[in-house]
Amino acid sequence: MLPVISDPESLTPVTGETPGDGSQFDALADRRRRAVLRYLDARDEESVSLSDLADHLVLEDDADDGGALASCGDALFGTRRRVAITLRHSHVPKLADVGAVAFDIDTNTVALTERGEQLLARADDIDAEPDAESEADRNATGTARGRAAGTSTS
Repeated sequence: MLPVISDPESLTPVTGETPGDGSQFDALADRRRRAVLRYLDARDEESVSLSDLADHLVLEDDADDGGALASCGDALFGTRRRVAITLRHSHVPKLADVGAVAFDIDTNTVALTERGEQLLARADDIDAEPDAESEADRNATGTARGRAAGTSTS
């Protein structure tokens, strides 16, 4: 018998995964969204303005890139503006959709929710796990170094 499309049971996923789980992992998949959750968690204030959040992320990116970003003038303003726009239209709404943050559109402020704290714990677990690709790269690099030095790694 074919499933009836209007039947709610036929629309549920066959796997044990609930529809919300995938979107939560999607929200945590982006490095910048994880940085937003960490920043909100570290702050004493209840909510943070999008401009303050953008400033923090630009400075964090600059530190991660070894100071590669422009430190003043129009280039810095452009970078801050691009980060603020992606926060406003992409990252914060995605975090709000999964309940990780409360976003006040009128005041342009973001606050971490209890659900966000739970997701942050998951994000910390994700970041603590060694990346399989980077582990393979390290192993391949070690093998290549061993061959270059004339030693066998077998």
